[in-house]
Parts: sequence; C-alpha cells; structure tokens
Amino acid sequence: MGDGRIVAIADVLELIDLAAGRLRKESGGALWDEATHTPAELPPEKTEPTVLIVDDSITVRELLSMTFNKAGYRVEQARDGQEAWEKLRSGLPCDIVFCDIEMPRMDGLELLSRMQKDPILTDLPIAMLTSRGADRHRQMAVQLGARGYFTKPYLEEALLEAANRMLKGEVLVITKAEAS
Repeated sequence: MGDGRIVAIADVLELIDLAAGRLRKESGGALWDEATHTPAELPPEKTEPTVLIVDDSITVRELLSMTFNKAGYRVEQARDGQEAWEKLRSGLPCDIVFCDIEMPRMDGLELLSRMQKDPILTDLPIAMLTSRGADRHRQMAVQLGARGYFTKPYLEEALLEAANRMLKGEVLVITKAEAS
C-alpha cells in the first residue's frame, strides 16, 4: 500500500483453475504441501475449452469474449502479442488462440512465428482475425502456421463453427495458389 503496509493479493481465477484441476502447480513450490496431494486424485475432466483473444482493441476483445462465453468457452484476453506471449509462456492453459495482426509491441504474425518455434506451443491452433483481407497477409499467416484466417467484420456463427473445427485439428485456411 502507499503507506507501506503489505497486502496479500490472490489471483482468484488461477486459484479456481488450480482447484478444478485445469492448472498444475509447479513442482518444488514451497507454498504447497505435497502431502495433501495423493496419487489417487484425478483432476476433473476439462469441460470447457479455453480461448485466448489477442487484440489491441478493447471493443473487439469484449465482443469476442461475449461470443465465446455464450458458446461455453472460458475466455482469456491479451492486449497485444507481447502480453499473449508472456501469458502462454507462463503456462496459461489454452486450447485455441484468435489473434489480430496489427498490434503494438508485438504483432500477430510475430506471435505466430514465436509460437511455431516453441515446442510446447507449436500444436496450439491459432487463427488470425484481422481487417487485412489481402492474399499476401493470408499467405504470410499460412506460411507461419495459422490454422484459420478470418477478416473483420465476422459472423459469430461462422467463427464459432471454425473454432470447433480447429479444436478438432482441422486447418481452415488455403491461399489462392493452393486453391488452383
């Protein structure tokens, strides 16, 4: 506090994830009592997929969050590629990423490139959601490993259907060169 008092801060969402088994505690943590975790305990089944929405526009993030929440997804947000990268590298449990291309600090293509080079994140499906409809942007995203490419404005139903298909392993982008 401003007067020098110490105040405990808890990340309530992380505590809920820990309790629900969606997040594993790091081994060797001094704050957790190993004796309370018995090998017979199985974490509950994960019922809702988690989507990470990466966009510098708060409006877009909130609209996408409402769309995915209504469809039963757990939603995380990042303001730009740098924040998304930090969250993913710190162990954020995530099943799919929807990412803008043009953002400050780290753009979506740089985030995509970093994720493809990371052995832990390379299989995480990422879809670009951008106002850039030119084929060259689409080709760059595909070459960097994007599994989906959507332009704004978007249809909620189409985006949700695409997310479900990508979660099942489908790649939904093709370039004009591949189509011919």
